[in-house]
This record gives sequence, C-alpha cells and structure tokens, in this order.
Amino acid sequence: MFISIISSKKYWLSVCFIGLGFVFIFSLIEYFMQYGVSSLDTFVEQRIYNQQWIRYMLSRLVGGLAYGMIMGYYFELRKRKSNR
Repeated sequence: MFISIISSKKYWLSVCFIGLGFVFIFSLIEYFMQYGVSSLDTFVEQRIYNQQWIRYMLSRLVGGLAYGMIMGYYFELRKRKSNR
C-alpha cells in the first residue's frame, strides 16, 4: 500500500499544497513572534543582507516537504481505508 500511495499523482499534489500551506503559516507565525508587526526592515537585514536567505529558504522547503509528505500520506491512507 505504501508504494501505491507514494506513486500516485494525487498524493504529490496534496504534498505540494499541504507543504506550501505549512511553510506560509509557519513563516508568518515565526515572523510575528520574533520581529513583531512593524519590523520588516530588521527581518530583511537579518535574513537577506547577512547571507542567511539560502539557509532560511532551504529550511522552509525541507520542512514543508517533510510535513507535506507525512500529512499527505496520512490523509491518503485514511481515505483508502475508509473506501474499503
């Protein structure tokens, strides 16, 4: 069952959407908790000008992919078990 779920196109679409949603929500929560509402300049200075934007984006992409794969697999497995 694992191989059939991993090889389906619907699974990878759900991984993309769930992962992007996670990255967006997680980044917003982290931004507001660390920098507050009015400090966009501080965020840009720390993340982009100090050459940490590659690490920042890479960590977001890996985290989103991992979360999307786990949750996508859970949802597909649950859907297939309920269709039995």
